[in-house]
Amino acid sequence: MMGVLERLELPPMGSHELGTEKTPVDHYISPEFFELEKRHIFAKSWLMVGRESDVRNPGDYVLHQVEPLSASVIIVRGKDGVLRAFHNACTHRGAQIVNAPCGKARGGLVCPFHGWAYGFDGKLLNVPAQETFGSLNLDDEKLRPVSVDVWGGFVFINLDPSPVHSLHEYFAQLGDAFDRYLANPKWSWSYGWRSSFKANWKLHIDAQVEGYHVDQNHRNTIGGNIPSDCCRPYAFPDSVGVPGGVGVYLGPDPTAGVHTPVATLAARFGATSPYTKPEKRFEADGGEGVLRTEHPLWVFDNYLLFPNVVMFVQKGQLYIQRTTPISADECIWEVDFYHTNKITNFGEMFSSEQGRIQMRDVVSEDLSTAEGIHANFKSGAITEINFSAQEVALRAFTKALMRATGQKAEAEVAA
Repeated sequence: MMGVLERLELPPMGSHELGTEKTPVDHYISPEFFELEKRHIFAKSWLMVGRESDVRNPGDYVLHQVEPLSASVIIVRGKDGVLRAFHNACTHRGAQIVNAPCGKARGGLVCPFHGWAYGFDGKLLNVPAQETFGSLNLDDEKLRPVSVDVWGGFVFINLDPSPVHSLHEYFAQLGDAFDRYLANPKWSWSYGWRSSFKANWKLHIDAQVEGYHVDQNHRNTIGGNIPSDCCRPYAFPDSVGVPGGVGVYLGPDPTAGVHTPVATLAARFGATSPYTKPEKRFEADGGEGVLRTEHPLWVFDNYLLFPNVVMFVQKGQLYIQRTTPISADECIWEVDFYHTNKITNFGEMFSSEQGRIQMRDVVSEDLSTAEGIHANFKSGAITEINFSAQEVALRAFTKALMRATGQKAEAEVAA
């Protein structure tokens, strides 16, 4: 019996290790703090772009916009197999070289304005009527490089040409096991959504790294399946790139919660969403040290990848939420789902579609509060907020923000 009880035991319900004081809301609404975020966070952090498989062959490229800095970045695979990144700016007069979000360039990168041609290594190869430029030195007119690397099969860029931390140092908290599991070539994109919100970008991050809201905010969807007290947070306040996250477990009563006839039927034919226990599960290889499958109630873990990505890791299903600021008062939110299983019949397609709709409903509930919270912060109705022990990952996120921008968190000021 003791062995069964140990297997059912959950991690701690959070802690007050990072303090209990109220947190001012200034960093959510201040234009001045947003300028600090632009200079010290988005200009110097590793930012997720997409899967390396999107740029597998020479000439394959993707275009990534770093919206808060108005920066456009080309990520391209060279003829030598090396992945490189450059500012999407011709060194002639600054025209953008690439406009499509992705594609395959033939032979090189050619500016559509005057035809300056660059190799995939960024070198300027040809200038029409070069003799009219006098002493133009092609070696001095290379595309401006951007730092790029791959972790877990995902491409990341850093606008800092000499980042303080390598990408693998940045995610050292998660270790090599995550790098291997996420790099599994079987992962493929399934579906995703994108929308804009009149709210500070951090509010969408906050909603994903605590489970205290589940009972109330998700009462019409998953609240019974996964009670709030089965969402166990963790904080890594000393980590550079992973401040914290949440481990999510099913409640002890498998009959609790909303089980629609469609969801019950879909579970017979395949894995659906993390919140419906299927008869057939997602499959994936290499989850040792990543997946908590030894616990019978474990569903998934999520991790905040600083600054703006929350990664949800499950066996055979992975989804990425990314929130990008436009200003202190507006952001773009995106989510992408990846799976290792391929749909092979109608039953699996039906199951997958049900899971997609269920995830749409759950995520919509998460997103529903941000604009109202932001309005209350802006109006001055709320000037400070309270964090429970179960919201310790939000304190860790705040600490990471303050550390990156050179500010002091309230707990440090009080000390």
